[in-house]
Amino acid sequence: MVPIIKKNYFLISLLFIISLSSGCLETPQATPAAIDENALLAYGWSQVSIEENSFEQIVTDSTSIVLNSTTVKYHNDRLSEDISKQVSDFQESNNLPISIMLPENLSAQIITYRLSLPSGAKLPTGLVSKIMEKKIAEIEDDGEVENLQETTSRNLTLADGTETMVKVFSASGNTTDSGMRMLGFVTAFENEDTSTIVVGLVPDGEYRVEVWPINDTLFSIDGESELDEMLELVSTIE
Repeated sequence: MVPIIKKNYFLISLLFIISLSSGCLETPQATPAAIDENALLAYGWSQVSIEENSFEQIVTDSTSIVLNSTTVKYHNDRLSEDISKQVSDFQESNNLPISIMLPENLSAQIITYRLSLPSGAKLPTGLVSKIMEKKIAEIEDDGEVENLQETTSRNLTLADGTETMVKVFSASGNTTDSGMRMLGFVTAFENEDTSTIVVGLVPDGEYRVEVWPINDTLFSIDGESELDEMLELVSTIE
């Protein structure tokens, strides 16, 4: 989480923190932004990693602040198994003697980032928006997608009854020859002590292959349906 906050953004938030801290600069731990375990089990998802980080910033010669963050990554096991089954059926029905290698990112993922600031201070709304934009840009910079563009937005009701805005985007996959596209979303919300940002990404459409003399659909994914499911999972975060 911390690396996505560029220096100029950090200075803005730093001034905001100092103005609210009134001399008390202790930072609570950033509890994980965890998806409900029963929901994960019901939809066939699993948690794959959790990482905690702390970042100390010197304010004056005698004062420093600490920002704590926790990142949790989730993976759609059910979708991966479904893709594998479709690929296996394709190879069997076409009597292919070789295995077909697929890109590693061809499944759905959700990543939650929770940031805790000193004295329960909140990130300024403008800064949260900048971080959300940065997360989308990072996905494209990492080479996972191309030609990324925001398509729509929707409201999501969270476990505590509050609503948050979700930005939905679409893009070309990094295997553009296959015809597969990617759908994704990013959202941000706050509770009493922390700010949370959630990002999701899922393939969409048909993945076509050409293995002479065959040119056909290897597997397909209903990305819109998968995205709805992902947002259902996000809605369970507290």
